[in-house]
Amino acid sequence: LRLPIPQQHVLLATSSSAMSFWGARVAPGETAKVSVPAGEVLHLSQACLDPAVSSGASSTVIVEQNGMSFVVAALKEGGQECCALDLFLDLSEAKLKV
Repeated sequence: LRLPIPQQHVLLATSSSAMSFWGARVAPGETAKVSVPAGEVLHLSQACLDPAVSSGASSTVIVEQNGMSFVVAALKEGGQECCALDLFLDLSEAKLKV
């Protein structure tokens, strides 16, 4: 019997059109907390596992929009621990979850 590995914290890195940096640690089952000035979109450029994750840990980064969920990154410790992204999100319509 193999038990599922629990989801782990993920670090997200983004920038807005003003080229400012934003990073957040997002816990499993949580939504990223970020505010973007009205009329601007968020540029999600990278997702990484928290450096403190346990051996073999995995997690997914999900964008929820219009009632649908999209996995945009699948991360695994010891394998793909970071994922380069180039997503532009209107946070009035989309949510980032782990």
